[in-house]
Amino acid sequence: MEVDIKWWSVIAVIIISLLAFLIIDANTSVKSIEGCKTARIRPFPQQFFTWAGIVQLNDSKQYQPSCL
Repeated sequence: MEVDIKWWSVIAVIIISLLAFLIIDANTSVKSIEGCKTARIRPFPQQFFTWAGIVQLNDSKQYQPSCL
């Protein structure tokens, strides 16, 4: 009987730790997605509407946020 309690305790601890890991991982993913959303919503200067401006922004890595 004591062996059964020990195994069920181990299984419960593993399940609880797995759920905690999944919840923490989901929260960090949501935070990064929200950060990417705010980085994408920005005013567009005149450089976004000319080919030379797009190339210049792309070379300086300002055309798209790094999270994309």
